[in-house]
Amino acid sequence: MKKIEAIIQSGAKDAVVAAIKKIGVGGITVHQVQGQGSQDPPLVGQYFSRDMIICVVDDPKVDEILDAIANVACTGTKGDGKVFVTPVDDALDICTKKRGTTSI
Repeated sequence: MKKIEAIIQSGAKDAVVAAIKKIGVGGITVHQVQGQGSQDPPLVGQYFSRDMIICVVDDPKVDEILDAIANVACTGTKGDGKVFVTPVDDALDICTKKRGTTSI
């Protein structure tokens, strides 16, 4: 399993969520976040607002999801965002007690 964290421009949120859902991802989490990119000039106390979409998926879906996110979130300008992929060792559905990929 992999956790995908996409930090994107807020205006792209609905399109990215729709693209991820179309691939068959059931659950997602969306956060409103603030931050600065490494290439941005230092802005004391000022941050850019973005949305973060998080989902945990089976390994075979990762490339398809990354392509879908890039296709809908890319405007071709600086600041479109980043996507991070990290391994997930295990997962637990609290109510059903299912673990691993059956819990997602």
